[in-house]
Amino acid sequence: MKLVTFKHVLVKNFLALSTLQGVNLILPFVTLPYLTRVLGVSNYGVVVMVYSIMQFLNVICDYGFNLSATKDISLHRNDKLKVNTIFSSILIIKVFLLIISLAILLILTNLIPVLAGNRLAYFWGFGIVVGQAITPTWLFQGMEKMKYITIVNLVSKSLFTLLIFVFIKHSSEFIFVPLLYSIGFVLAGVLSLFFAYKEFGVSFYLSKWKDIKEELKNSTQYFYSRASVALYTSSNNFIVGLVLGEFYAGIFGVAERLFTAMTVIYSPLSDAIYPYMVKKKDLKLFKKIFISAMVFNLLVCLITVIFSSEIVNFVFGEGYQESAMLLKYFCFLALIIVPATFIGYPLLGAFGFEKYANYSVVVACIIHVTILIFIASFLTIYSMVLLLIFTQVIVLSIRSVGVIKLFKLNLLGNKKN
Repeated sequence: MKLVTFKHVLVKNFLALSTLQGVNLILPFVTLPYLTRVLGVSNYGVVVMVYSIMQFLNVICDYGFNLSATKDISLHRNDKLKVNTIFSSILIIKVFLLIISLAILLILTNLIPVLAGNRLAYFWGFGIVVGQAITPTWLFQGMEKMKYITIVNLVSKSLFTLLIFVFIKHSSEFIFVPLLYSIGFVLAGVLSLFFAYKEFGVSFYLSKWKDIKEELKNSTQYFYSRASVALYTSSNNFIVGLVLGEFYAGIFGVAERLFTAMTVIYSPLSDAIYPYMVKKKDLKLFKKIFISAMVFNLLVCLITVIFSSEIVNFVFGEGYQESAMLLKYFCFLALIIVPATFIGYPLLGAFGFEKYANYSVVVACIIHVTILIFIASFLTIYSMVLLLIFTQVIVLSIRSVGVIKLFKLNLLGNKKN
């Protein structure tokens, strides 16, 4: 009966996380065809670059808490004092990380000419980082109560979608898009804190220094992992825009958005499995989910490759034809990144093999950045995706070594029993 209850919770959280990801993807996708047509490729490229930088700054502010704190909350969910300590300590840390992120943004917009030209857009977009920083997704995920975050995002993203259609009428108004993004994210953060208080009775207080240090220590290895991933994922649009210009940032951004749409379901599924696997370590269930996801991913990739031109033309209109060819490259990336995601934290992390999940992306990041430095002078949007594919092969390979060791130990354990 207990196992049935756990699986019921798993399904509910997967549905909530899927809805959350769907809201995060679909509502912006409602505005995306409108923005790409109204703003044009270059101005849309500026918006893409702003969002790319904000996502990287978000990794700094998150500092790996979405993984470390999810695990801690999941293990101590019945200890209200411990939950409050974790909650308060993380919020205090995030205030200081927000100040550091703002300083980084100030330096970047003063030193890099292509950013300085649209400095106001980047600072208006900083609200995205603030909103994500104050949203305790890790709390709801660790408690396995994701429906509240879903409700919050539905409300905030609906407001953002409405504001886009109301206020963005001409290409020159591209600078206001990051501000509207910020309004949506900040509203989501405020509402999520309200639900955290109402649902779990969490309260904020000034934590002891030893508690703050403990949270920093627990999340540091996850931060290295997340920062490494951000360097070769979230920063791509920024690098393309920096090297090739805002036009190609727009072309690359369109293809990447469609790639995100193709793979959007796997992130909530992975996130829903993680706290469940930490507690139950149900390998049989994991294998079923893993195989089903791989088959579905293959079918989606095949369909996307065949109809890439039609998809891009239908969604984004004229001027983005080159994105259709780029999308085919992204399909090959999807075939690698999905299995790498599933065998990461939901499997290796849950069984105490975090080092393979974490260090795989650190090693891959070092190799990625090194190669990027050498090819920067003749970088193209295609070579960027090829480099991403190579990087993900490294991640998958290192994690596969960890999985082999995990299954060997599991097999030995079963024989002894």
